[in-house]
Amino acid sequence: MFLSQFPAPAQQRVTVSKFLGYDARPRTPLGAFARMENLRGGGYPTLSVREKRKTIAALDRPNGLAAKDCLIWVDGGTLYINGAAIDLTLTDSEKQLVSMGAYLLIWPDKKYVNTQDLSDRGSLENTSQTTGTVTFSLCRSDGSDYGDYTAGAAAPGSPESGDLWLDTGSGAALMQYDGVMWQAVGDVAMKLSAANIGKGFSAGDGVTVSGCTGAAVDGTWTLLQCSDNAIVIGAAAVIEGEQTTAVTVRRYVPDMDYVVECGNRLWGCKYGIVGGRSVNAVYGSALGDFRNWNTFAGLSTDSYAADRGSDGVFTGAAAYLGTVLFFKEHSMERLYISAAGAHQITSLQCPGVKQGSSSSLAVADGVLYFHGSGGVYAFDGSMPQLISAAFGEERYDNAVGGAVEGQYWLSARRNGESHLLVYDTARKLWHRQDSLRVRQFAVSGGVLYGLTDRGVTAMTGGEAEDEAELDWYAETGELGLDTPEHKYLQRIELRLLPDSGAWVTAHVSYDEGRSWHYAGILRGGSRQLRAGLMTVRPVRCPQLRLRLTGRGGCRIYSISAVYEKGSDLP
Repeated sequence: MFLSQFPAPAQQRVTVSKFLGYDARPRTPLGAFARMENLRGGGYPTLSVREKRKTIAALDRPNGLAAKDCLIWVDGGTLYINGAAIDLTLTDSEKQLVSMGAYLLIWPDKKYVNTQDLSDRGSLENTSQTTGTVTFSLCRSDGSDYGDYTAGAAAPGSPESGDLWLDTGSGAALMQYDGVMWQAVGDVAMKLSAANIGKGFSAGDGVTVSGCTGAAVDGTWTLLQCSDNAIVIGAAAVIEGEQTTAVTVRRYVPDMDYVVECGNRLWGCKYGIVGGRSVNAVYGSALGDFRNWNTFAGLSTDSYAADRGSDGVFTGAAAYLGTVLFFKEHSMERLYISAAGAHQITSLQCPGVKQGSSSSLAVADGVLYFHGSGGVYAFDGSMPQLISAAFGEERYDNAVGGAVEGQYWLSARRNGESHLLVYDTARKLWHRQDSLRVRQFAVSGGVLYGLTDRGVTAMTGGEAEDEAELDWYAETGELGLDTPEHKYLQRIELRLLPDSGAWVTAHVSYDEGRSWHYAGILRGGSRQLRAGLMTVRPVRCPQLRLRLTGRGGCRIYSISAVYEKGSDLP
């Protein structure tokens, strides 16, 4: 008896051994995952479970995070440096913490602290208002008094060489007779003397003076000399006398939306209404002096201020490649710093930072990354380039960014839910971790820290761990869309290595993820890879989705899909 023989169905194997991370586009590439949680690409080309995190400090009202030689954070209205509370009263609101040398500057409070000498702390601004008699007197710029002189509207008769005359008839100019004619004296200043009028100020401070009877004294001046009870200003007109009405001396810092440090100066920007006046401007502090923003003596070390003509609110600022970038949603103001004080600003129409995502700016491997209206961009000094095509139609907002060891971390919201994603800058791959909301990032000692609703958390590199075993999952897109006609998925082989005590389960879906069917489990034990083989045998179908879920550490090495050609018989 002879039986008919049919040839065995031809098989085709497709193996993925390089995993491409997170990809939410409608057509997910082979090797990528349309959905994932608690996975990372640090072991590329394999896919592995992320590191566990550790809570460094539990905070009641987390408002700020920074790192210098140690971690710095703000809980409510209290600043902590290396875990020690600092006696510096702050408002209970979110902070921008800016580093400049040994100093930490705190916005919007306009406070400072020297992290190497904690006794050196206080406010950037200072105001004094007199309560008694204020005396106005003529002096030299060094504060020393002039000798005897005559005051009047007309020059005194029969003068001798060296005689001084205060000409009250022509704007109160001081004149000196040189033996032939009267000449204006150049080194003339005015001293304002009153109890505590100069307390809290220093020579070189840019201040505003108001309340003087002589209107020529009111205005912005650079203090030539200063003591607790006297200040010297280079007044344009010299007035002598005294008054009892209050005189106010103020050193102030302009209101700014964002502040950064670059070139040993602080730089900031403001868009809005200030004091009833519309403002769209960029500011810079005096060189090496974060307290002074109103010194304009014609020197290269002066403060800086420039109105801008570009439309829209500022959405972020960053120091990058020796320049300062002030972003709006669809443009960038780039400030080039000059050692001679001739700073220049150019406007560039390009994708900018999305409003609400000012904290997304971070530099990784020499490239500036930020979140814009169209997605996440990389800026290397030329034009921003979109790097988030893998997000597909997903749109995020309120993004916060951080960077460490070639990775750009992004915490953002979508449809009211938080997502923590990590971008591998070398391989240009995204991975999604979980729904943890991070308010600010900071790097200290090569470890990335995040400020969360619970406090300060070590996101990477921590040897100690306080998280439980992690639950994770990875879900593919539709498998089988690329196979030729009449070929069916016969089985899926997964090569993976769960840690001891960990486990992995597989589920398949034949209806685009609306329902899932259990397909197997693998438990960790032996460290031999050949023991980590899981085979999934789906029902005969043209396409399916694969979902892996697990608990505990695991590394996925490869996924192989074996296809067979269907019978041509009717």
